[in-house]
Amino acid sequence: MRNAAYLAVGVLLVLVQSNLWHLLAPLSGLEVGGLPVGSWLQSATPNLVLPLIVYLGIHEHSMARGALLAYGMGWALDLLGPAPMFLFRFTAVALWWLARIASVRLSAQAFMTRVPLAFAFSLIESAILLTLLAIFGADNRRPVEIGMVVLPRAVGTALCAPFLFALAHRLHIEGRTGPGSSSSSPGSTITPP
Repeated sequence: MRNAAYLAVGVLLVLVQSNLWHLLAPLSGLEVGGLPVGSWLQSATPNLVLPLIVYLGIHEHSMARGALLAYGMGWALDLLGPAPMFLFRFTAVALWWLARIASVRLSAQAFMTRVPLAFAFSLIESAILLTLLAIFGADNRRPVEIGMVVLPRAVGTALCAPFLFALAHRLHIEGRTGPGSSSSSPGSTITPP
């Protein structure tokens, strides 16, 4: 049940993420003090699935389940995105694996760790995507164009991360205890976010 919940939330976040730029489009002409900040705000569309994948890498004990969930979320990104097929699937599993490797040193329990963690993983994701597009992409100018939105996207992802980590933690708790169960049952070791 927990796996289906993670996938359903992941697909829902992909749908929201793929349509979020429509909401930010009216801001494209915005200027503050003579500086055009509208294009920067429009390119700050966050990756809403990334914090969920990082959370799975840190907290999911089953390697097969975590990798398959990351692959499923990457598949949803591939289906709804304009990038070459398998690009986001590979990137999602690679990020899950990096989070898994670093999980002995990382914690996503506090607000002060969630924001920098999401920012760093967003930069890592962008580096992987740009490298793969530069190597395997048909247009060699495309990575340069995409490189201009790396920082705004990382900031947008970092700002959304605390809410998405809390959502992932809630899914983790519900899947562990089951709906309607008491989280204070004997043997339950659930820590609050």
